[in-house]
Amino acid sequence: MKEKTGKERAFISWVKSKCKQHGVECSLRNVKYLKLSGNIKCSGYFDDGGDKHPKLVVAMNRADWLGILVHEYCHLTQWAEGHELWEKAGKSLACVEDWLSGSSVRNISHHLANARDLELDNEKRSVNLMRKWNLDIDIDDYTKRANAYIQFYNYLRTTRRWSKPTNSPYTNSNLLLAMSNKFNMNYKKMSKKVEKAFINENI
Repeated sequence: MKEKTGKERAFISWVKSKCKQHGVECSLRNVKYLKLSGNIKCSGYFDDGGDKHPKLVVAMNRADWLGILVHEYCHLTQWAEGHELWEKAGKSLACVEDWLSGSSVRNISHHLANARDLELDNEKRSVNLMRKWNLDIDIDDYTKRANAYIQFYNYLRTTRRWSKPTNSPYTNSNLLLAMSNKFNMNYKKMSKKVEKAFINENI
C-alpha cells in the first residue's frame, strides 16, 4: 500500500472519530475486494446493522480507496440523519439482491429506482465532502464514475446481473466517455447513448 499523506491520515482519523461517535465499527482492510453476499464482490460498504452493530468497511489496498472511504462514510451520514431514502432503499436493496439471485420480486423497477436515488444523493454528498476537505481526488473523474454507477441501477433492469469486478461500470473507460462530469444527467431513464454504451461494453 502506498504511504498515506498527512491529509489522508487526518481524514481517516476524522472518519474513525465520527464512526466512534455514532457507535459504528470502522474496519479498513488491507485487501482489494470484499465479499458482500453470494458471489457479489465490492470495494466497500456501510451496513447499519439492523438490530446488530453498524459497520463501515473499506478495501484499502487499491488506488481508489480514498474515494470509496468518502462514499461509504457519506452513507453513514444518510443513516445517522435518518434520511427518508435510507430506510426506503434499505428495504429495496434487499429486494434487489433477492431478484439478482433469481427470486421473483414484484415491482422491481420501483426498488431499483429507490437504490439509484439513494446513490445519487450519496454521490452528491461525497463530492461536497471531497471539496470541503480539499482531498486529492479528481472531482470531474470521480463524478463521471459516480454517474456510471448510478446509471448502472437503471441498466440492471435489463441484464438482471451484477457487474464483474474486472468490468465494473465505474472502471470501464469507454463507458465513462458517455458520462457527464456533473450531476446533470437524466437519472429516471437512460438516454439511448448511455444505454448503447452499457450494451457495447457488456457491463
